[in-house]
Amino acid sequence: MRKHNRLTRLGVGTLALALLIPAGISAPARAADDIKIGVITTTSGGLKSYGDAYTAGLMWGLKYYTTGKMSVNGAKLVVSTKDDGADPAAATAAFKEYVGNGTKIIVGSASSGVALTLAPLAAQNKVLYISGPAKNDAVTSAANKYVFRSGNTSLQDFAPLSGISPIKDKTVVVFTEDNAFGAGNAAAAKLYLAKKGAKFVDIKVSTTATDFTPYAKKAADANASYVFIAWSNALTAAGAITALRQQGAFAKARPITGLAGVASYDAYGTLFEGTNAILTNSYFPGVVKTNASDALQSAYDAAGISQDLFTSDGVSAAKMILQALKANTGVDVATAISNLEGFSFIGLKGQETVRATDHLLIQSMYLVSLNKVGSHYKPTLVKTLRNVTT
Repeated sequence: MRKHNRLTRLGVGTLALALLIPAGISAPARAADDIKIGVITTTSGGLKSYGDAYTAGLMWGLKYYTTGKMSVNGAKLVVSTKDDGADPAAATAAFKEYVGNGTKIIVGSASSGVALTLAPLAAQNKVLYISGPAKNDAVTSAANKYVFRSGNTSLQDFAPLSGISPIKDKTVVVFTEDNAFGAGNAAAAKLYLAKKGAKFVDIKVSTTATDFTPYAKKAADANASYVFIAWSNALTAAGAITALRQQGAFAKARPITGLAGVASYDAYGTLFEGTNAILTNSYFPGVVKTNASDALQSAYDAAGISQDLFTSDGVSAAKMILQALKANTGVDVATAISNLEGFSFIGLKGQETVRATDHLLIQSMYLVSLNKVGSHYKPTLVKTLRNVTT
């Protein structure tokens, strides 16, 4: 699926310059006391829209929270971005390059596989790593003090679904990509629903599959009550869901999935029409009204671009970076960790808190519906779950 806004056409680098540097002014040369911030995320391939939204939100947030200065106590923030292509090997190379040039704050990761690879490297190299949209629960843990996250986990994604009823003795097809994201979602579904008496049929779809019909037929043949779909690749999501619908998987089984990026709304709305789909969500534009959300919407409107699913993760990352640098422009990593543990702030989603024990970001999660407004589908908030921890 293709992002239908100027972010794709301009590119994140162009957006960053447009938002941060007035026309006709060149970026300043790097000084010895600059604070280096390294971004490793996916800006190509199936996760491109996620990485773009995150990076744009990060750059906007750094400007917003420094009141346009892009500096902390006179020390300039210098941000560089590397595309990992959702490839752990490429991400590892980028991480090592950042460590080698003295970067002590590294953020990003739209891919759970990438984040799970980088987390132990942060501990080995004693640098601060703030993961972004990657959702696998194992990315952050009490065992690794160097890793935080500015987004939510798979368990938090599933929290709005905890009240599904009836579920006892009902069969749930768990239809996932065969990757770290899919595994995290499958584990979350089972953790929530197995104790309520649900039964499960696992269908793992190869990440290289182009024909989803065989997998979709298995889902339809399972005679399930629910089909839980966990899908991260924005380029193939519509194809997978189309196959499920065509094979009759939704004839008896109620679909459950997370509402993806803005570009997916019309496709999801059309494919789930008449199915009574259950949709969870971590963020959509306008879901909460805060000073930051008002300011961001004004800035994005002026730039002619749109918010997306992971804009909030980028803005939260900016807030967390600046908290890590509080009275710490020399970037002592132990001080940065101490500054962040227990940190509570108002972000685009409202109240968010870094849990000190394992660095999970406590936040609100949402249950939503897609409704047609004119010729397009738009999300409507059904329910807010506040202070979600698991």
